[in-house]
Order: sequence, then structure tokens, then C-alpha cells
Amino acid sequence: MSRFDEINELIAKMQSDPSTARQRLEMLFDENSFVELGAFNTEAEVVTGYGTVGGKLVYAFAQEGVVNTKHAKKIADVYTLALKMGCPVVAVMDSKGVALEDGLDTFDSYGVMFKSQASASGVVPQISIVMGDCLGISTFLPALSDFVIMSEESAKMFLLSPNVYSGLDGKETTYEDIGGAEALAQKGLVHFVCSNDDECFLKAQELIEMLPANNLDDIVVSEISDDLNRIDENLNFIVPEDDTTEIDMRAIIKSVADNLKFLEVSASSAENIISGFIRLDGITTGVIANSGMLDIAGVRKAGEFINICDAFNIPIVSFTDVAGYEAMHIDEQSDVIKYSAKLAFAFASATVPKINVIVRNGIGNAYLIMNSKHIGADIVYAWPSANVALIDKKAATNVMGYGEKEYNKLSTPYQIAGDGYVDDVIIPASTRKRVLVALEMLLSKREYTVAKKHSSIEF
Repeated sequence: MSRFDEINELIAKMQSDPSTARQRLEMLFDENSFVELGAFNTEAEVVTGYGTVGGKLVYAFAQEGVVNTKHAKKIADVYTLALKMGCPVVAVMDSKGVALEDGLDTFDSYGVMFKSQASASGVVPQISIVMGDCLGISTFLPALSDFVIMSEESAKMFLLSPNVYSGLDGKETTYEDIGGAEALAQKGLVHFVCSNDDECFLKAQELIEMLPANNLDDIVVSEISDDLNRIDENLNFIVPEDDTTEIDMRAIIKSVADNLKFLEVSASSAENIISGFIRLDGITTGVIANSGMLDIAGVRKAGEFINICDAFNIPIVSFTDVAGYEAMHIDEQSDVIKYSAKLAFAFASATVPKINVIVRNGIGNAYLIMNSKHIGADIVYAWPSANVALIDKKAATNVMGYGEKEYNKLSTPYQIAGDGYVDDVIIPASTRKRVLVALEMLLSKREYTVAKKHSSIEF
């Protein structure tokens, strides 16, 4: 048999007996677009390649065995190409661990992968799909990604086995308690929980469609079929008459969005903060909304999302209704101070277009750090229902001695607009139109900042 015949036979065998990893990547990419890289490097139990997702060039790798130096090098090569081309990287995590006989070569393998991820961070989007075992040091790989998608059906991810924790405090600990998709989503480590592997790939495709290819890409604009001047009279009645009943912020977000579509991120964590992506006149836009009092988890969730939006030149629109912080234990106050300051920094340092809509309450320190004019919002609108003040009405009247009428006069949106801290008081029904106009105006925004290597404040 000639060498040419041997090669053809090997190729035929690979095509007739595709690996699980290869099949998974073919599910991610557009039909017949996947091109494998390093197919003959059979000692590296990872499949790498590129293709298109919704017509966009994307690089990806899928694990199917133990991690070794050749495994790591194939992944590093993918990152090198992705950075050259300015394209997203998708990782399908399903590792069988490490080979103990490799010794410290194992650390070198992971070091190579970590350095690749660090180089790509903030340059190209990184998406990890966990749909098998992701254990020990492997868990750091998805944690370094921008977005983590996890399958409830087949995936588990934990640093230490549940056996380590079982019996502590008289409780038995299961794999689901520590490493299940929903448990990790509640902690903020997983951004999207899917019921099965197929849904994971659909979610990744939806996310890639929304995101720019890289940090130097122009603002992502897609064709739309929605009316730019659409109004929603329901918004005129969406704020409850009392001052505390929760507002349906998701309804407001969907009302403003093109075709009422909202891709929510981290829906299971910090439910008092809603974050995700919409399109406005076809422009991918990050959205953050308050849904109750702030707490540590909510502040961290908002800050991390802002950093991703700013890194990839995605405009930010916020919807504010916050009257302060949730009651906290004295031991939590230091964390509240620490992460609240970091959230203020995230908003203040973000150079993308920033628009804020004050829906109802904007009270105290919590309001200040939620994209207020004071820390750099470009445009701030208020609904007539807005109430903006240093302290809430109860404290002002009962403690500070202000009369209710005096307090209401000071906190009315019209007074705040007169002071220059709100750009306009708008009719709720017209919110989509007004936000769109502001965003279109801000698309050419440029901010010149002091030259520096990077900030010393990160989430």
C-alpha cells in the first residue's frame, strides 16, 4: 500500500468513526463549515478547528481525553489564530483529568492554556460550554471565560469532590449541590443553564450572533423589522402606585428592545439585578436594571457585566429603581463598601455610550453608583414617577425633620432636571424612541483618558 493510500484510509476511518468532540463542534458551527486543525495529532485528545456560526468566523476546541502538553499546545494554537483573525473562541469542556505520570508537565500544560486565555481576554469573546466533566484545575478555564454555558443533563464542575464536604455540619453533599449547573449559576459562575447539550449549542449561537468579533470591531448593527418610533402605552401604568411593590423590569426592557427580544445573562444569580443584551435599531446593547435593593451579589454581577460590555465596545442602557441596600449583617459591610466602590469605578471608567432611565427610586449611595449623571452617564432620562434624593422620605421626615411636601419638592424629577442632573423627563410610553435617539447620537462618542497600562481596580 502506498503512503497516499494509507493517508486516504486514515481519513476514511476518521470520517466513518467521528469522535464525540468532533461531533459536538459540528453541532456548534454552520452546516458543512467546520474545518479541523491538527487532525493527525492523535496524541492530543482534543479536537480543534474553525468554521462559521451564523456566518461569523469562530474558532473552537472540544476536549475528549486527558490534558497533556500536546493537548495544551493545540488549544494555544487555536488562540493564536483567533487573535490574529480577531474572532471569538468557543471551548467545549469535557476533560477526563490529567495523567499523573506527566508530573509537573501537567502544570506547564495548564499554564500554556491560562496564558492563552489571558492574552485573549478583552480582545476576543471567550465562551465556555461545560457539557461533561470539568474538575479540579480544569475549572479555572471556564472561570476565565467571558461567558459560561452549562448543561444540566450531562455536566458537572467542581474543584474538590463532594466527598470532601459530605458529613460536615451533619449534611450530605451531592455532585449537584457543589458542581451542578443550577447551583453554580446561583453563585454567578455559570451565565446560562441549559437543559441539554443541544440547547447549549443554540445558546452559544445566539450569544455569538449578539457579540462583536473583537474589541476593535465597529458597534454591531443588524437589520431589524421593528418600528423605531414604536410606543407602548402599557409603560404609562407599569409603576405601582405604592413605593415598594416590585416593578416588572423585564417587561420594560422587552418593550424597549427591537422585536421585544431580550437575551438575559446570569438570570439565576443576584435576582435584584437584571443584566443581558438587546438590540436597539439593530445595535447590540447591554442592559442593567435594578429589581429591588442592592446587595453584594447584585453589585458584583452588575460590575462584571459592565466590564465585558466596555471591553467589547457595547453601549450600556440602565433602568434604575433603587432605594438603598438590603439589610446586612455587620460582617458584610466591608464587602458592600469594597464592591460598591468597584461598581462605581466600572460605570465611571466605561467609555462606551451610557444611558440611564430613572424609573422610580433613585435614593442615596445606591443611586449614585447606578450609572448616575454624577459618575459619567452621557444621557439620563427620568419618568414622571421618579424620586431622586440623598435619603428616603421616611428618614427625611422622621429623622431630619423635613415636611413631606418639602421633601417631594426637592426630589421631584423636574427639580432634578432643573439642577442639570437629569437631561429630560420623558413619557414612559415613548422610552424606546427616546433611548434610540440618544444612542444614535452617542455612536461616535470618543473619550480621551490618561495613558496607563491598566487600572488597579477590577472585579
